[in-house]
Amino acid sequence: MRNLQKDAVEMAARRKTMLNTGFRIFAETNIETVTMQEIADASELGVATVYRYFKTKAALASSIAAKVWQDYYAEVEKLYNARNVEAMTAADELVFYLDCFIDLYRNHKDFLRFNHNFSAFVRHEKVTKETLKPYTDAMEEFVKKYHSLYQKAKKDGTLKVNLPEKKFFASTLHMMFCISERFAAGLLPDASFAYEEDLTDELVLLKDMILLACKT
Repeated sequence: MRNLQKDAVEMAARRKTMLNTGFRIFAETNIETVTMQEIADASELGVATVYRYFKTKAALASSIAAKVWQDYYAEVEKLYNARNVEAMTAADELVFYLDCFIDLYRNHKDFLRFNHNFSAFVRHEKVTKETLKPYTDAMEEFVKKYHSLYQKAKKDGTLKVNLPEKKFFASTLHMMFCISERFAAGLLPDASFAYEEDLTDELVLLKDMILLACKT
């Protein structure tokens, strides 16, 4: 007689192995060039097993993206509560999020490189909305946080919110994240940056510029 509880534990362990292995590989190279056989070999599993869990490479990549963003959200939420960010002004809350992205660059470049490769893969392969649903569902928690920030700014007046919400997000938090991502991926403005191992100072300058433009 099969032990269903043991089977469930083993299935969860195999899935976790594939997600962790896929993250490591996808953070190191273009996802388009990676095969499911490579994921299977690195996970020490049969390729049929990988396909049993994830029907396509796009489904695997989307599940990895969902996992890493869910894990990151848990970290941000823990820090958010510890610092009582909800009680901060909108301007100070914006600083909190900008600093989170700088911390990503300092301490989690693999996360940023994965996200860069994942975004390129989604565009190149024209991954469907249905396949991306695990990822977009995970991102929804961040969307709620940023919406709350925008509404707070409209009430307390510590940030200029003369732009529509999407444009405000694009010109502040999304800009900081994208530049952090490009720096982590080695996509530098020009050759003079190639010899700098750490571009944190440039991100801090960008943060200051964003705040200067946004604060009332």
